Amino acid sequence: MSSISLLSNAKINLFFSIDALRPDGYCDVSSIILPINFSDQLVFSRIRTASEAPSTVEIEIQRHHPDFNPSKNTIRTAIDLFQRATGVAKVALGVNVEKNIPMGGGFGGGSSNAIRTLDALNYLHGHILSESDYLRIAQQIGTDCSFFIKNCPQLARGRGDMLCPLPKSFCENLASHFLLIFRFPFSISTPWAYEQFKKNPIFNPNAKAMLEQILSSQTFENIAYNAFQDLIFAHYPEMRSLFETLKSHGYHPSLTGSGSGCFIIHRNKNFLEAAKAIISKYLAKPSLLELTTFKLPNK
Repeated sequence: MSSISLLSNAKINLFFSIDALRPDGYCDVSSIILPINFSDQLVFSRIRTASEAPSTVEIEIQRHHPDFNPSKNTIRTAIDLFQRATGVAKVALGVNVEKNIPMGGGFGGGSSNAIRTLDALNYLHGHILSESDYLRIAQQIGTDCSFFIKNCPQLARGRGDMLCPLPKSFCENLASHFLLIFRFPFSISTPWAYEQFKKNPIFNPNAKAMLEQILSSQTFENIAYNAFQDLIFAHYPEMRSLFETLKSHGYHPSLTGSGSGCFIIHRNKNFLEAAKAIISKYLAKPSLLELTTFKLPNK
């Protein structure tokens, strides 16, 4: 087969805590990362090229995002690193991307695209990547990339790249919940968010207890936590205003990651449909507003 079509799903951070500043300039974090059933679709096809020609990569984007750079993105980075890791001298590949996951929202779309690109290249070249190759390449692209290798609910520590799958019971409890994801119509830079935190690092003394509570919980409707939330709200008061409106109606919204992406979890799908109407009225043109579910093992 000379082509392969893959779904490249998003993620949310149900819990995100910054635990310490590291001497290497990064931060130690604790995070519960959950894959969700909202995806880009990537179609990879071999393209004909002269045998002596250099690598040829053609990337076509559907639903083009204005911040997406066709010549510099995680798909191209993954291809370059695949070549370095395997010694494949030439890649002749066409990539059609139906882009649904917004950029700068904290939903991990770029990281997911990179790992699904590695999956496609590995398939098209006879499964030449080892597990250690995957991990090494993922860590060179970005912190979130490692999560999408196993692509199941995981607890992340360290820089976010020390990952451990969550227990089956935790996943079974998630299965009874629905998820509303939305994004404000602007991007927030991850480096900017971390720099703001480093200027005034305030660590949550209750973070460890909160994490343990979530891991042992059977319901996830009001226990999400994000260390960036108050910091980001101080710079983006319109986000705080919508959150307060939603809370006045009994919802418990949360940020995911360090971007402008947000979510609400609830067992009642109709309750989330009502929240969707509130958000749509408030934002007028949100760049994302979708009701979805969690992507769980064997689902």
